Amino acid sequence: MSSVGKKKNSKLWRIYSMFLKELRLISNDKFALLLVFVLPTMIMGTMYFAINQGSTIGSSDIDPTKDANALILGLVDIDTTDTFPGEDLSANFTWYLQNSPRFIVKLYDTEQEALEALYFDEIDVYAVLAYGFEGNITNDIPAFVNLHISSTDFDSLSSVSSQFSSVVQVFRADHGWIQGEIASKNFPEFQPPGASSLSATFGIFMIVFAIFIAVSATAAQAIVGDIPLNRMLLTPATKMEAILAKVLGYFTIGMLQAQFLLVLWMTLFNIDLWHQYLNLNIILGLLSLSGSSLGVLISTLVTTRLQANQSFLFLMFGSTIIGTGFLDVGIIDDVFPVSLGRVMMVDIAFKNIAATEFIGDMYLMLIMSLAFILIAWLIFVKKTTLA
Repeated sequence: MSSVGKKKNSKLWRIYSMFLKELRLISNDKFALLLVFVLPTMIMGTMYFAINQGSTIGSSDIDPTKDANALILGLVDIDTTDTFPGEDLSANFTWYLQNSPRFIVKLYDTEQEALEALYFDEIDVYAVLAYGFEGNITNDIPAFVNLHISSTDFDSLSSVSSQFSSVVQVFRADHGWIQGEIASKNFPEFQPPGASSLSATFGIFMIVFAIFIAVSATAAQAIVGDIPLNRMLLTPATKMEAILAKVLGYFTIGMLQAQFLLVLWMTLFNIDLWHQYLNLNIILGLLSLSGSSLGVLISTLVTTRLQANQSFLFLMFGSTIIGTGFLDVGIIDDVFPVSLGRVMMVDIAFKNIAATEFIGDMYLMLIMSLAFILIAWLIFVKKTTLA
């Protein structure tokens, strides 16, 4: 056989040929491309508009002098005490609320009227300045203001307390009632210049999550039902070569997605991490490799394309539960690729920790990827048909 013939029959040549075939199949699958590129872009774009609208002054549809995310506050003033010289403190506190850019205040005569307005979603929250409000303040007794929020309005639940407290702080400071007390102010550290905490932390999670999930979910259909692969395995090509070619194919797609999302994230939110671009891509490369390896493993386990499609839900919800960091899952946090990738991305990007500090975690992700490939091969060799 000639040297050219030997080359075309070598293992590397066969893997390369199947790799090119896999890229062609992926590029022809419009739904897979939609999953890999469009959906993460939609989420990133939604976050961009939400953050920018939430930080814009003077764009409220109801009152152009208020923040775009200003809450509609119903206020019931039933305090009739008159113990403070010179002014009505409940009326004065109402003025502070009305002049806050964070609240659009609607006045009600009774608490029942405010409750009905909350029921019909005319307001987001209502506050009651109870009898004794001014008297308690004058006599150095805590004056409690009850805030009533619908338990079904998750946005208001998370924001009303902090926004109301900021008005209270200004009110007390202007009247000199904070002398001798401790006031706090938050200074976020380890945050890229120009970025908000939400855009930085959620952006990192979105990139890590999207790459791992999208690659593994699309790779879950890499083998099952692949009719051309059935014919190809009748040639000298081995099943290990087929698995390696498919892992490399989806790894390549994952790296293209990584560049797309990483550049989009830094551009949209003006996050300057170009000096860490190579280090971030090393982490994303390991995530893409582990995601494609896991997807191919799933593809050897399932027997139909429907099962492969359903594995997407398993991967998505499982990774959300395990990989977010909000739930302590013990040792799984120390080995799950999404958890490892998220922590490394945050520490390298925001804390400027050297990538060499994570060599052990990188080896672990690489070993897990190789383990997925080996297990997939062991399952694949026992299969007689792919559909």
